[in-house]
Amino acid sequence: MSVEPQKFFIGLVDFFSILMPGALLAYLGKDWAGSVLLKQSSFPLDSSERLVVFLFASYLLGHFVFLLGAFLDEWVYDPLRSATPWGQIGRLAKGEPLRYRWIRRLAQSDLLFGKNADAAVMKAQRLKAEALQPISAGTAVNAYQWCKARLSKEHPEGLAAVQRFEADSKFFRSFGVVLLVLAAIAPFFRHWGWGLVCLVLFLPALLRYIDQRFKGTQQAYWFVITLEAIKPKPPAPDFYKLTHAGGVVFRKFEETIKYLLVTASQDRTRWVLPKGHIEPGENDRETAVREVHEESGNWARVVQWIDDVRLGENSLTRLYLMEFIEDNGQKIQPEKRQLDWITPEEAAKRQDLFPKTKGVLAAAEKLRLEISQARL
Repeated sequence: MSVEPQKFFIGLVDFFSILMPGALLAYLGKDWAGSVLLKQSSFPLDSSERLVVFLFASYLLGHFVFLLGAFLDEWVYDPLRSATPWGQIGRLAKGEPLRYRWIRRLAQSDLLFGKNADAAVMKAQRLKAEALQPISAGTAVNAYQWCKARLSKEHPEGLAAVQRFEADSKFFRSFGVVLLVLAAIAPFFRHWGWGLVCLVLFLPALLRYIDQRFKGTQQAYWFVITLEAIKPKPPAPDFYKLTHAGGVVFRKFEETIKYLLVTASQDRTRWVLPKGHIEPGENDRETAVREVHEESGNWARVVQWIDDVRLGENSLTRLYLMEFIEDNGQKIQPEKRQLDWITPEEAAKRQDLFPKTKGVLAAAEKLRLEISQARL
């Protein structure tokens, strides 16, 4: 029987992510537990009994610590991970606000995920959508779990590498929880210095946990993207009747409502609404948010659907009324498009707008007024 070193390492670290943190807590609390809970003065324990109690307490406390560590996922990692541009697209597509600017800057800093953190997950989500679309299971599993399942069938060595990162992240997550527990109880025993040391050590443990978890997900996406690149396959059929999505973005300038236009990609003398192709794995609302951001540099949230319009011979575009939230503070836009903000009245007089664009702007203004009056 052969032993695979990678799988042995994964099992060992995964085991220690439960046993070692629990053992640390059990050791530090043994005197208190012995006198208060076990009452050693009345019920003395021999060495073998103390070992059994210690191992049991270590294993039990380790599981409690592991369970508490899940809150770090919900309260720390997930909010930070969703503060990158792809996460903001998802929030704005649901009509939710942007996360605070300082959180977005922190998430995109080199200390955490970097500025290109979303490229791999976006591609992995599109590959997943293409693979699961024929069986209508696009939302049955997230991109990371789908990548792991695929690696288990096509590249077990790659899965082992991903699981090693995953195991390391679990260990440092549990270790961070132990440090927080020790820092919290240290003042009750008048160990102020040790409490401060635990708090200081918590930060590098937290950063290591975030780093290892992020690297694990990235590694899974990279493996699957590479497998897809080297795998010959016929062109994927088009499963989408709806091909494009975009936004009719309004913004208030003092007391005047104006709408966003950008220069066309093919003819810079023409002005159009920001829109683009719906990528696999995206819903049309996310596409609208992404395209507005890519073509204008502006963040805008989806307010309501306006209409589905054929702006090309073979393209059906879904347009949303969207509210301006924030610009990028740069004079040059991401795709070097020129921007203009105009009123619907001004649009009706412009000669450099397509007739359908004028009609959509008029419909958007009518819808905006209806929503505004309904809120009064």
